[in-house]
Amino acid sequence: MPTQLDVENQCFEFGDEWTIAFKYDDTDFYRREATKLQGVIHPIPHSTKAVDLIGVHRVSGMVLLEAKDFRGRRIANKPRLEGEVSVEVAVKARDTIAALIGAARKPIAEFPSGQLVDALKPGKDVLVVLWLEDDTFRDAAKAKATLGTLNQRLKSLLSWLNVRTFVLASSVPNRINHLTVTNLPGAGRPKP
Repeated sequence: MPTQLDVENQCFEFGDEWTIAFKYDDTDFYRREATKLQGVIHPIPHSTKAVDLIGVHRVSGMVLLEAKDFRGRRIANKPRLEGEVSVEVAVKARDTIAALIGAARKPIAEFPSGQLVDALKPGKDVLVVLWLEDDTFRDAAKAKATLGTLNQRLKSLLSWLNVRTFVLASSVPNRINHLTVTNLPGAGRPKP
C-alpha cells in the first residue's frame, strides 16, 4: 500500500516498491536523541539537522529527501537559490546519516534503524534529493538550469559520502522511481 507523507505544501506518495518511507524529522528519536548536540559548542551555534523524509526502495536504494517550497517568498529566498540551500541539504544529509548509525546502536522501535544502516552499506545506492519549488520555475529551461547548478553544488559538497544527488521540482521530469509528488491546497502561497 502506498505511503503518503505531507511536507512543505506537497504530498509525497511512495508507491508499493518502497519498503520504508517515513518523516524522519518528525520522529521522537530525532527530536529527543539526535538533537542532543543543540548548542553544545558555545559560542559557536550548532545544532543537529535532519532531512524531511527517508525511504528505501526495493531496487533504487535509500533516499534522503529534503523538501523546500520557496513559492511566494522569492526575494527572501534568493540567496538560498544561489547556493545556500545546497549547503543546508548537505548538512542535513550528513547529520541524518550519523544519527541513523546512532539509532542502530540503540533499541529504537519507531523506525527500522538496522534496515536503514544496512541500506547504507557499500555497493548500495544512496540518493540525496532536494525537492525544490520556486515561482521562477514556470519556465522549464530556466528551472532546469537552476536545478542543475544547485545539484552540481550539492554533488560537490557530498562527494566524500559517495551518494547520488538530485535537485528536482514539479516543473522537470521526476527521476525517482515510484514517487509521485502533488501540490496540497495552499501550495504556492506564502505562509502567514
